[in-house]
Amino acid sequence: MKAVVLRTGNKSTHFKKSLLAISLMAISAQGMAQAVGDKKAETKEIEKIQVTGSHIMRGGSANFTSSAPIMEVDAELIEGTGSISVEDTLNRIPAITSELSASSNNLPFGGTASNIGVSTTSLRNLGSARTLVLVNGRRYVSGVSANSGYGVDLNSIPTSIIQRVDVLTGGQSAIYGSDAVAGVINIITKKDFDGAELNAFGADSERGGAARQNVDFTYGKNFDAGNAWMSVGVANQDGLNSADRDFAKYELSFIDTNKDGIVESIARRNGPAHVPGAALSFGNLFIFGNGKPFNTNQPVMDSNFVPNGASDFDNQHASRKIVSPYKRFHIATGSTVEISDDTSAELEINFSQTTATAQLEPIALSVRDNVFMVGSGGSSGIDIATSPYFVGSSAGQQLLSVMGSNTSFDRISTFRRMTEFGPQVVSQRRNTFRTAGSISTELANDMMWTNSLVFGMTSQTMNKTGDVALTQLREAMKIEADGKGGYRCVDATARAQGCVPVNPFNTVDSLLGKSGVTGFSPAAVKYMAIDTGQSGELRQFVGSSVLAGNLPIELSDGPVSFAGGLEWRKEEARETPDSFRQLGISRDLAIADIVGSFDVVEAFTEFQAPVAEWLNLSLALRAGEYSTVGNTFTYRFGADAPVTDDLKLRAAYSSSVRAPNINDLFSTGATSTAPSNVDPCNGVTAASTGNIATNCRSIAAINQRIASKGAFNLVASEANNTRLLQTGSLALKEETADSITLGAVYSLSDDWSLSVDYYGIDIEDGITRVGPDVFVKRCYDVAASGFDATCGGNLQRDSNDGPILNLRSTLINASRIETAGVDIEVSYLFEGLKLNVIANSLSKFDVTDANGAVEEFVGRPLYPEMRLTFNGSYDVNDNLNIFTQVRYRNETQSYLGKTNLSDDLNQMDAATYVDLRVNYKLAEDFNVYIGSNNLFDVQPDINARPDSFSVGTNTEARAYDVIGRQYFAGLKYQF
Repeated sequence: MKAVVLRTGNKSTHFKKSLLAISLMAISAQGMAQAVGDKKAETKEIEKIQVTGSHIMRGGSANFTSSAPIMEVDAELIEGTGSISVEDTLNRIPAITSELSASSNNLPFGGTASNIGVSTTSLRNLGSARTLVLVNGRRYVSGVSANSGYGVDLNSIPTSIIQRVDVLTGGQSAIYGSDAVAGVINIITKKDFDGAELNAFGADSERGGAARQNVDFTYGKNFDAGNAWMSVGVANQDGLNSADRDFAKYELSFIDTNKDGIVESIARRNGPAHVPGAALSFGNLFIFGNGKPFNTNQPVMDSNFVPNGASDFDNQHASRKIVSPYKRFHIATGSTVEISDDTSAELEINFSQTTATAQLEPIALSVRDNVFMVGSGGSSGIDIATSPYFVGSSAGQQLLSVMGSNTSFDRISTFRRMTEFGPQVVSQRRNTFRTAGSISTELANDMMWTNSLVFGMTSQTMNKTGDVALTQLREAMKIEADGKGGYRCVDATARAQGCVPVNPFNTVDSLLGKSGVTGFSPAAVKYMAIDTGQSGELRQFVGSSVLAGNLPIELSDGPVSFAGGLEWRKEEARETPDSFRQLGISRDLAIADIVGSFDVVEAFTEFQAPVAEWLNLSLALRAGEYSTVGNTFTYRFGADAPVTDDLKLRAAYSSSVRAPNINDLFSTGATSTAPSNVDPCNGVTAASTGNIATNCRSIAAINQRIASKGAFNLVASEANNTRLLQTGSLALKEETADSITLGAVYSLSDDWSLSVDYYGIDIEDGITRVGPDVFVKRCYDVAASGFDATCGGNLQRDSNDGPILNLRSTLINASRIETAGVDIEVSYLFEGLKLNVIANSLSKFDVTDANGAVEEFVGRPLYPEMRLTFNGSYDVNDNLNIFTQVRYRNETQSYLGKTNLSDDLNQMDAATYVDLRVNYKLAEDFNVYIGSNNLFDVQPDINARPDSFSVGTNTEARAYDVIGRQYFAGLKYQF
């Protein structure tokens, strides 16, 4: 495994050497000899450096001397795959999964709209909030909306300034503080850059869409006292429409065509029924506003995902995207200066601006529930028999024929797309600014005192078009005859403000329709169209002081090393939604603004003791006081045993914490759509037994529907229109985690190395949100005497027809998460050939809820039992290099355990991706390259499990490539 080193600005005659030269020196044979205690044989002094995972200064190979595995991702991997975001490169590592990306975060509504253009990463599938991302060993401000999550936006860190990335797994809170439960990702930026470098490349897909481009320029200069550099660049990611890929162009469902109880066919999804022009239903009657019958066919797809037949159900994928477009501009600068023989200073400044857009189909509207709130006790006052909306119309006549004596419109279900208002389009602008500075002073006895300050700020502004003010729409539907053969709004003030009648039912042959009012006129759109959005800001302040060196204590193999210090951190957030959403008069649920902050002071210390020539022990302790959760304490024990020159054993045990972050504490509600399976009453009949059925029938609207239709069966639009409000909680406490790693590193020769490491992580009091389907089922599966139909005020149903309208989900400390597995890395280096294999075998990932129910994840799409990445680089000659990367993940299943899906539908196939790049040196300082990602055009498998992260794709976009074969070409010119 490769050395992982980070310069800290200490006094050195080699200060101006590049980090690459230091890395090579650290993994030299002499460095290896020092790591195993053969100091007498040393003929060359090894400079002491600070490695990722410790504040202690030491020499030698980081991975060989560390008690925990450290993996290095160098610039060659980023360049070799044509990435414009380091998130894409990290997602190729078996231990890492993307959380938010351009292809898994593409919905412009609710809380997710605030994160368009954001990319975050997750170690061990434990989430971005449990993965601490550092830049040059220091914290980096979150780039995720405070109302919807927490995590560093990797798109704000341009690839052009990255020297390498160190990945340190296992609990590291004793070293770095909260959030390092899964481990640490330390991004090392370029330093000591001397000269100028121009990079440019472009990429496109074979089928079109998702093209990307990048141009950046970096200039640096060494001078007598140090170095200064600056980088500026732009990057662009084009979008990819769902309609442009066969596997994604239709929403899918899965049906039992053989009627044998096994679901074996892929079909077009039967919903939603929100369609241009409007649809109406009552009982078994389902018609358009013009009176024509609604075609409810659910055609089966052929092998090319073409539906075998027509359907009138709306295809939302016609307007959705697989990849959301974004643009990034960055400017970064840094400097290292020797102030005196004993003191050096370091400064880094980074600014990036990301603009992103996303598009969704026009908003859906239910006149009954959205406009007049009938399900919440309101009333439209419309009578089918007398209202000009229906009198004389074919739709009105058909409805009256089945409605009986009660002809109130409030009994009718309505479905409409507001096409006159255009698609929902989100525009997002996000600015990230960060500056970090440090002063390091070498004291007597090789002591190093480093003081640093970090300030980071993310500001974002989001605007969304295509929404409607429900208050104005309500006024536009209160109409009266104008005495001139037409109609007008009843309220005179509303008329003065531009109110004109609308016909959301599109009953073209009704009295209103014949007067010329069908749908929404341009004047009506002008009166009620609104833009929604929000603005927000996150701030982070970090100050630290660290003293490191050797204690005057000699053991059998040298002095005891130590580091100790203090750290203060404060995080602040504010987020202000538009007034329409705050008042609850847009289509989204009402949410309040956010203003919140917390601070923490921590003291920490580390010791490393070479107790024998073959054994080093380490101890790290950290105590903190949070303004939110009070006192915390973490520790870490480590041991590395270089038992021979070739073999080293290592082990570490740690206790870590994650204190609730800004989002956990202060989120007032990110809105989204709940899964279609959230309502346990769906399918209940008069003969159904059990607590759930009994409690469902106790609700009047559900019981009435069962009596009239024989069962409470939700239509697709009802099942998919439950609005979910996800909030934080000030009652949260910290979660704790115990982690263990056991491993060995073996150098077979100067060219071969092998490492094998077992890891286990056990999180208690995990901050979690109970799944909405699980929450509602628990609420309903109780004895009738203790049943609360509102589930503690968190659930609201339509009081007429019974479907769930709104659901609230609050974060709690309720889960236990256990994961375990084995990491393997093999490296080979011989002359111009470099080979590297990284593999992860996942043996356990279980989540236990507050009631003791265990949910297993190993074998699901994001949790394959085996992931493997092979990297190969070969210098054919002095001018030609070939680089390839091969990624493999084994087959998984959409659902584990019992399911009615056929094996073919439930199984998600194994995938192997091959990337290739050929680099040619035209001159000493001029390189050109061409390459291909997904060279063999491997297509993603269909995911039969609904996934809120990968909407618009029909697959798991965080696991599978959704673009297809891509080609890229570029150049690098140094001068």
